[in-house]
Amino acid sequence: MSTGEKITLDTGHVVAFDESVQYSVRKVGGWKSTILSGEGLVTDFVGPGRLWLQTRSSADLIAWLTAKLPFSRS
Repeated sequence: MSTGEKITLDTGHVVAFDESVQYSVRKVGGWKSTILSGEGLVTDFVGPGRLWLQTRSSADLIAWLTAKLPFSRS
């Protein structure tokens, strides 16, 4: 990200970012949806610096991986 560039991401997609990147977390939608669903939080980033993200949320990634793992019927 260049100096002053702004990016907003769902918190579940953030992996890492440089120390030079400023950030803040805020809710989107009402408190009820945030508390009951665990969703509704986003992170606002302002550059300069690098930002790493994943295209799947942590829960979606785990579900996808779990479906691919072999299992035994003991």
